[in-house]
Amino acid sequence: MNKNVFLLLLGIAIVPAGCTMAPKYTRPKAPVPAEWPNGAAYAEAKPATNAPAVSQLRWQEFFSDEKLQQIIGMALTNNRDLRIAALNVEQSRAMYGIQRAELLPTVNATGSATKQRIPANVEGFRNR
Repeated sequence: MNKNVFLLLLGIAIVPAGCTMAPKYTRPKAPVPAEWPNGAAYAEAKPATNAPAVSQLRWQEFFSDEKLQQIIGMALTNNRDLRIAALNVEQSRAMYGIQRAELLPTVNATGSATKQRIPANVEGFRNR
């Protein structure tokens, strides 16, 4: 009887744990279009052929406003998160170097020497 009561209590404890009352989450659609805009208005806009690529510009050349350049410069100088990220990159590179060194062969050497001198006049060692 005691075993049946234990199993009943165990079943009562497990069944509610498997049920959830929270509604199933459905991700909302993004408020941006899935494709680049197209049409006649966008076909007329042609990039300048003599302009450098944006990826080749320094940030000072990309942002031409002097006040904005000062703000960005102060943010880069005083950004602790950027410093931490740079230190994490250096730490990861160092760890990679240590792990890579384990792939290389290792050479170990061990040596030992012993020298013992027994005097001739010690009893028990003399030849008779």
